[in-house]
Amino acid sequence: MCEGTRQVGAGHQVAEPPDNNGPDPGTLLRMQFRRRTPERNGEQVWLTPPAGARGRGSRRWRWPSGGSSSLLLVVAVASIATGSGAVALDLAGNAGTPAPSAQHDAARGTPTAHKNVVPTRIPPAPAPVLIPPAPTTTMSAVDAPVGPAPGVWRSYVVPPVAPVLNSAPSNVTDPSVIATAAVPTVPLYSAPGAPKPAKTMANPNYLGATLVFLVTGYQPGWVQAYIPERPNESTAWIPSADVAISFVPDHIVVSLSARLLTLYHDNVPVFQTPVAPGEPSSPTPTGSFFVAYIVKLTDPGDVYGPYAMGTSAFSNTYYSFDGGPGQVGIHGTNQPWVIGSYASHGCVRLPNAAITTLAQQVVPGTPVEIEH
Repeated sequence: MCEGTRQVGAGHQVAEPPDNNGPDPGTLLRMQFRRRTPERNGEQVWLTPPAGARGRGSRRWRWPSGGSSSLLLVVAVASIATGSGAVALDLAGNAGTPAPSAQHDAARGTPTAHKNVVPTRIPPAPAPVLIPPAPTTTMSAVDAPVGPAPGVWRSYVVPPVAPVLNSAPSNVTDPSVIATAAVPTVPLYSAPGAPKPAKTMANPNYLGATLVFLVTGYQPGWVQAYIPERPNESTAWIPSADVAISFVPDHIVVSLSARLLTLYHDNVPVFQTPVAPGEPSSPTPTGSFFVAYIVKLTDPGDVYGPYAMGTSAFSNTYYSFDGGPGQVGIHGTNQPWVIGSYASHGCVRLPNAAITTLAQQVVPGTPVEIEH
């Protein structure tokens, strides 16, 4: 007989309660079969959980029930003797500890056998794939143009489009980018980042007009632009900090063969007038230019009419004319009968009413395409 048990009837032992010095292991009943089968062993079943397991919320202690996983044998033996009686209860089942899956097995209706269950290992989730952000092409706030921006930052020159209203084909798509001088002396560089400027231009010009340039290219910190100097269609690089960037929605096309001037607004022709370009001995130069300045004259009946617009084009015949550098202008006339013919010294003459309308519509920097 082992320590801690007592005899109850023939062949039965009941566990003695432990002393109070150790933790309460619970009440244990053990039944010893006289003839037990070799393949089944006695099973210890806790009627009450051990003291160390009380209050745990992770597992619920209960009586084993149902199925072949637990066999409940209740044996009541009544021995009637003189002045005494004894009842012995015993529980026995399969060897081992109570299976917590007995309730699940009963719900499935399948017997529980002793199996070597291999736990299912769930592999860890793969590490997320980090996609680097696409490189940005946004211009810095310092260099970003102001005003109504076009859909794409670009040079204003694009492939020709079909003629409109019998005028010359336009190489311009509105709006265009212009740069207005913001310093008293504008440095002109041959390349962005050049050690020193190739030349400079005073601002304002000799007529008192603020310098404006038609932008053709861009690099961070720099703008490339047409400049109103010889040779025609000259460009230079200007520090973007020295200019203010904006946009113009109009452009002008002059057809020398048709002797017509057409004004486009947002790529739509909105105004057209006959003109008198240069005569054969002093032809009007062709190319891509822009309005450099606009002057309102004091005598509308003068030879230049009420308004004169200086362009970035220069005569290939006259390097000096009437006190100026031979700069090609678009202006009125006091000889309206020459309109529609080749009659000027290289400028483009308009009827006075037409030059008034045009000068009040456009601004300096507006592109001017002069075509054959």
